[in-house]
Amino acid sequence: MAGLSASQLSFLRKRLTELKAVAVAALRRSQGELKGEDAELLADLHRTGDWAVAEAEFERDVAGAENARRAIGDILEAEKRFASGTYGECAACGTAIAFERLSAQPTASRCVPCQQTAEWRAPGR
Repeated sequence: MAGLSASQLSFLRKRLTELKAVAVAALRRSQGELKGEDAELLADLHRTGDWAVAEAEFERDVAGAENARRAIGDILEAEKRFASGTYGECAACGTAIAFERLSAQPTASRCVPCQQTAEWRAPGR
């Protein structure tokens, strides 16, 4: 796969597995906060009338859940690339993604130059 050695692939597969466990735990924690802790907070704040704090807490928990969902989706896509034999190949130009980049970001689907181009073209830039 894209010039990666067996030991590098093993390392990256292990990193993906670890990241997936962390992301799933974060999602579960966020969902629990949305269901339990925020309900208690809202009840307490109903008595004090400080709804701004309740809203900020809720938005933080929703953002945390969304970030965890996005991370899980990225990890699942990387696992699909592993299964298809395309892990480590840039989705944009087809060149090998450097091991150093994959070590830092195991879900990376683009080489650094293509990622920079994609970020420059992103809406809001």
